[in-house]
Amino acid sequence: ATLARTNIAFMGPPAKAMHDLGDKIASTIIAQSAGVPCVPWSGQGLMIDYQKDGLSDEAFRAACVRTIAEARKAMETVHYPAMLKASEGGGGKGIRMVHEPSQLESALRQIQGEVPGSPVFLMRLVTDSRHLEVQVLADEHGN
Repeated sequence: ATLARTNIAFMGPPAKAMHDLGDKIASTIIAQSAGVPCVPWSGQGLMIDYQKDGLSDEAFRAACVRTIAEARKAMETVHYPAMLKASEGGGGKGIRMVHEPSQLESALRQIQGEVPGSPVFLMRLVTDSRHLEVQVLADEHGN
């Protein structure tokens, strides 16, 4: 509003889109819903129409693992080895590699202790890979 009053146009996405794309779980749901191939994860198969409906709390929660039972269930799709990750983690906090079922419970407890209150998700471990980030530029007209 302040920018508009001074005739300055903000050249970025809406705040909600910035928030959602900055979250590891939300951004993966949005990406797979847009047809971007994703590594198997605890939110595998969740599809939304982000432009029409945004991201519901229900869809977000469906991708999370809160208990060891939910983590074990997700591992039926993800498979070992996997990464157990806190959505709000970073810099090495809230992330654990699990190679076998016996490591899952301890890893979940450690993550929940390191990043209290953070949503947690599982993703298959990708070995022998390189880190790649992609920046996307678009406008309000869909270009």
